[in-house]
Amino acid sequence: MKRLSIVSAAVLSALVIAPSMAKTGNEPGSIYVGPRIGLFGTDSDRRVIEDNRIQSFGGGFDSAMGGIEAGFQFTPEWGYRVYYDYLRGDLETSGSSTSTGSALGIDLLYNFTPKFYGSIGINGTEFSDVSNRFLRVGAGYKEFLNENWALSIEGAIQQSDGDLTEFMFMTGLRYYFGGATQPTYTKPEPAPAPVAPPKPEPVDSDGDGVMDDKDKCPNTQLGYKVDADGCVMYANETVTRELVVTFGLNSAEISAGQKSDIRETAEFLREYPQLDIVIEGHTDDTGAATYNQQLSDRRAKSVGDSLVNDFGIAEERISTVGYGESRPKYPNNSSENRAKNRRIEAVMSVTKRVPVEN
Repeated sequence: MKRLSIVSAAVLSALVIAPSMAKTGNEPGSIYVGPRIGLFGTDSDRRVIEDNRIQSFGGGFDSAMGGIEAGFQFTPEWGYRVYYDYLRGDLETSGSSTSTGSALGIDLLYNFTPKFYGSIGINGTEFSDVSNRFLRVGAGYKEFLNENWALSIEGAIQQSDGDLTEFMFMTGLRYYFGGATQPTYTKPEPAPAPVAPPKPEPVDSDGDGVMDDKDKCPNTQLGYKVDADGCVMYANETVTRELVVTFGLNSAEISAGQKSDIRETAEFLREYPQLDIVIEGHTDDTGAATYNQQLSDRRAKSVGDSLVNDFGIAEERISTVGYGESRPKYPNNSSENRAKNRRIEAVMSVTKRVPVEN
């Protein structure tokens, strides 16, 4: 039993690595004959008489099988075969008793592909002079080693009229002859030399000065410079926005006339969401320095609150700082200059890529 399993594995390995040949064995009139070996799963309900007593099988793949088969292909899809298998199985006893038998049957074969096939048929399987009739179905695969020899591997299940169910797994070596074969390769006739079509005139569909066959950026908008690939050229441009809001004496209140400047700053921040803003508050030198520091803080915060509350700018984008009277923009030597120093300032700049115009 163990030796048979090794042989089956060796045949299966040869089947996997065997090179694929042109012949398929499915040609009408093709005949084959050859031996096969495998394992047989005897139903544990099968009863035989050995050593003058009724005995049973253990179930599973407990029997070895070896036999011969012969087949005939009458269409590319349909064929039939007859087979005879010798069976030898281990009985479910404490000793080493065995029972021998045989299976004789006929199958109708259908080729799903040149290599894969299915089978259905009937057979008589006998052990120890106890015979049963079975319906058997199976599926297999074949692979040609050369023009005439092929390996096969197949599994099947059979059901008897006495409610016995048995399995088998087998490998075989087939010799094919006969059949109307045709060559699978025909040397092609040399093709005539192609006639080159007339070369089309170069076209510049988008009018950028680069022909279509070299233009990697079709449909370029007119009015901009392009590179050798027909793509618009870009340059870096720095955009700067300043905000200055002035306040009355001793006041952090924003006058109505300066709201428009804050609105334009908010629009700038929305256009460039990557920017944050730092608002710096200042005073003139009127009053105590400590008080002026607090006043400059309130002025910066007042403008920051307006950006958040009036124009919807996110609070985390805004920072405020007060410098008191420490950074006058003008000398505090006149009322006009002191009014200019009562202010907040913010400077924002961003660099962006802009297309280069012609």
